[in-house]
Amino acid sequence: MSIISRDRWHILSPYLDQALTLPAEDRLRWLESLRAEDPTLAADLGALLEEHRVVEQKRYLETLPGNLGAKDSMTGRIIGSYRLLTLIGQGGMGTVWLAERSDGRFERKAAVKFLSASLAGHGAEERFKREGSILGRFAHPNIAQLLDAGISADGHLYIILEYVEGEPIDQYCDRHKLDIPARVALFLDALSAVAHAHANLIIHRDIKPSNVLVSKDGKVKLLDFGIAKLLESEGQEASATLSTQEAGAALTPAFAAPEQVSGEPVTTATDVYALGVLLYILLSGQHPAGDRPRSPAEMVRAIVDKEPPRLSQVVALHPETKAITTRAEQRSSTPEKLRRTLRGDLEIVVAKALEKNPQERYTSVTAFAADLEKYLRHEPIAVQSAAIAYRLRKYVRRHRLGVALAATFVTLLVGFAAMQTVQLRRITRERDRADRIAEFMTGIFKVSNPGEKLGNAVTAREILDKASKDIDTGLSKDPELQSRMMYEMGMAYLNLGVYSRAQALLEGSIRAANASIGPENLRTLKITQRLAWTLYREGKLNEADAQFRKLLDTERRVLGPQNPETVGVMGDMATILDGEGRFAEAEKLQREVLEAQKRLIGPEAHYTLMSANNLANMLVDEGRAAEAEKLEEETLQTQRRVYGNENLTTIEFTLSYAEMKAALGADEEAQKILRDLLELEHRILGPHQPETGATLYDLATLAAKHGRQDEAISFLAQAVDVGLLPQIASGIDKDPAFTSLHGDRRFFALVARAKEPSSAQKQN
Repeated sequence: MSIISRDRWHILSPYLDQALTLPAEDRLRWLESLRAEDPTLAADLGALLEEHRVVEQKRYLETLPGNLGAKDSMTGRIIGSYRLLTLIGQGGMGTVWLAERSDGRFERKAAVKFLSASLAGHGAEERFKREGSILGRFAHPNIAQLLDAGISADGHLYIILEYVEGEPIDQYCDRHKLDIPARVALFLDALSAVAHAHANLIIHRDIKPSNVLVSKDGKVKLLDFGIAKLLESEGQEASATLSTQEAGAALTPAFAAPEQVSGEPVTTATDVYALGVLLYILLSGQHPAGDRPRSPAEMVRAIVDKEPPRLSQVVALHPETKAITTRAEQRSSTPEKLRRTLRGDLEIVVAKALEKNPQERYTSVTAFAADLEKYLRHEPIAVQSAAIAYRLRKYVRRHRLGVALAATFVTLLVGFAAMQTVQLRRITRERDRADRIAEFMTGIFKVSNPGEKLGNAVTAREILDKASKDIDTGLSKDPELQSRMMYEMGMAYLNLGVYSRAQALLEGSIRAANASIGPENLRTLKITQRLAWTLYREGKLNEADAQFRKLLDTERRVLGPQNPETVGVMGDMATILDGEGRFAEAEKLQREVLEAQKRLIGPEAHYTLMSANNLANMLVDEGRAAEAEKLEEETLQTQRRVYGNENLTTIEFTLSYAEMKAALGADEEAQKILRDLLELEHRILGPHQPETGATLYDLATLAAKHGRQDEAISFLAQAVDVGLLPQIASGIDKDPAFTSLHGDRRFFALVARAKEPSSAQKQN
């Protein structure tokens, strides 16, 4: 039959539901009577009912293609470069076999999936070879790689995939009783993989729990990427009716988007919808459609027409039932606490992904992920601003037949007036704020002393000094804006190494934030963290220790002990303990931080790897260089694989690794690493960057250690020209690595230069 449009489906759906409740004989009589009244309507219904009959009669999803389920006939066969070992899965798409590499070139296990011959279109063999080559180069750490694709000697389509030993993401989360933030963090890895695929113009089309596996070490792997692309017929739209979709196309009805079951074009928004369904299940333990519909027609109606309940409603409907209690326990929660957790931002994000109209969903998987990351950071989500209009639209959609015209008009009018009032206030507030900023910025560029005009350049540092003095009076009417500006200026001074001014501004920023947004607001807590870190950089360890302990107590109470922000402050506290020489305490706390971050944000996340690097440095301080070097090597390998060699953090880790090699006496190896690193830094960063200066300094220490005095002086001179960190520059003459240079006049000239402001600092 022809594809049915969305509008036509709304007309047909009630009639189809009525027909499916009738016995077969009564259904025929009812259809004949309808044919007399509306022949076109009866014809469309007749075609739908016939498709329903075919699907039920042939039981597509329970029938295997050909004889590929026969274990005895397939075991040991060679497919491509792999030997089939055992049958590990089967379904409507075909069968899946565990295989091993057969040509002896290397050992590797793979999953060989045989597809139904009915899925092949014209030119299938040539298309499989071509597309298999393209998709084989498609790589992402969270995607099971497609290794090969083709047609076997007996005519069966097959694909060979990386073998992933894991369990579906929903089962993994339930078995480990992951809480809601941990589930969202794990789900973000899946979003990262899908976003990568979309960037390479590949749509998955069949995202479901069984295609999102989690390994024993908690790593997410998406399966079957690119299969839908292999199954497309050349020059044809990838659309089908319900019966053909259920008969084997790359689609699972329970996770299909409305446009898929309606035969409309499939886009990246289709994957957004399926991901929304998956997240709904992970968070609530229930499918958005509730209990699985009993017939294909009911399934289609649930997908196209039925609005899912909000996440918090799923828990609130029957909080006393055993099922709800079990789901809450699987999320390390109680029904009431789970309902509160799901209410608000999370249910708005999920509802946005599940919009029936593709254009109303998130514009991309990246936008979807951005809101979830903001949720984890307790920041306002992007779709929150539209929450009033969103809920109003949902209410009207659910009750469109029962809402009277007058009531709808009044509701819309009141809602519009309220939004206009809020919008007007916001515009007025932002306009006034912009005026205050403009007035303040104009003021700091005014020259108060006429003598300053006489050919003397005003530096950026002088402007910053003037602005920091004027900020108390210039923005006193807007403490929230004043707090933000003080924070930014404080961070600028911190980056310049002017710690006393940074401390004063950050303290002022906290006072203004306390007055405007409160002491427990996430932004206030962030400013407090930067103040504590500034005190640490100043060497005020006792004050920094007190600040961090107070901040940690507050974040544990306000955000929770397992919140990523709280865990991050624990890491800062560990660094303070290490600086105070309390190495055992520091190591213990840092290990807690590392384990928590692996669980909350993933073992390969940026902050997790930073914590591993910090732990390695703490082990060095404890005199356990060999253990530190092993940990740093593992961390560096992961960092390079995930983020690449030219990432700034990778450069920092490489420098630490070289220093640990030197601490173990492997000076030649350390020197080679540093020289390679210096070449990389010159190429991607340029010669005048702090990272380059640190590498040059380490090369100078190695040269001095081995008596290469001229080489040491040369490296040290280059490091001083780049500009050393203030802590290093102030202690260069006390560094025992340079004891052999104390009789060289050039060395003390460099010491004097190092203690002067660098050229970059003078310009700023």
